[in-house]
Amino acid sequence: MKTKKMGILTVTLLAILVLTTFLTATLAQTGEPNSGSKIPPDMPVDALQFNRTDVTPSGYMESIQAMVTNVFFYRNFTLMVNCTQNCELNMTLDPQVRNRLVSISVEPNQTMTLTMNVSASPSQGETVMERTLNFYMGLEPDATLQLQGQIRLHINQTELSEELGREVNASKLIWHYWNLTQTQWIPVESYMNQDGYLICNTDHFSTWTVAEVENPEQIPENIHVYTVVGLVALVSVAAVYWNRKKR
Repeated sequence: MKTKKMGILTVTLLAILVLTTFLTATLAQTGEPNSGSKIPPDMPVDALQFNRTDVTPSGYMESIQAMVTNVFFYRNFTLMVNCTQNCELNMTLDPQVRNRLVSISVEPNQTMTLTMNVSASPSQGETVMERTLNFYMGLEPDATLQLQGQIRLHINQTELSEELGREVNASKLIWHYWNLTQTQWIPVESYMNQDGYLICNTDHFSTWTVAEVENPEQIPENIHVYTVVGLVALVSVAAVYWNRKKR
């Protein structure tokens, strides 16, 4: 009887060991990130999670399922993605980027491959902006397509001030994108939500960054300041021409 009980106990312990090993291996792929990662405050309970906290990706390919929230935990970087189409993500992260949490939602009119390069400094040909967060995010689809997107960066004012060695004013932070034609950074209407994200909406992808602007409330909805200046100049020229014609 004792031998039989010992056999049952041994089998039970082996089963527990196998189950523990299996769960550990599974969590290493898709489980909770380690304590050094940022967990999105609005992450759905049914989100697909991928623990890559031991990786600084360089040309790392990720498959994003359509209509499913995908959350990737990398070393010093968390990315949450929602896409209405299946998407292949080619991810490269600069090791100098520190503790950023980004959320991207995109509605493209077709499946796509999206190349994403995140760095602490602008690419060659792009100017350095003042009072940025040392964060530049290049987004480039593999084809010309129509899309509606939303880009969000989680803002922790205390952490950013300590990291950058200066006081960061969250109320003055604005998203900007790099305009290749004008070769300058274009500010885009941005706002903070209750979860602490700085948000902007866009119909195109480019290189994006966040910087403090002295008077962010003066940026009109969906119109950047350079367009406003151009319209004012055009109206002025038209007025002069009309006055001369009347004379």
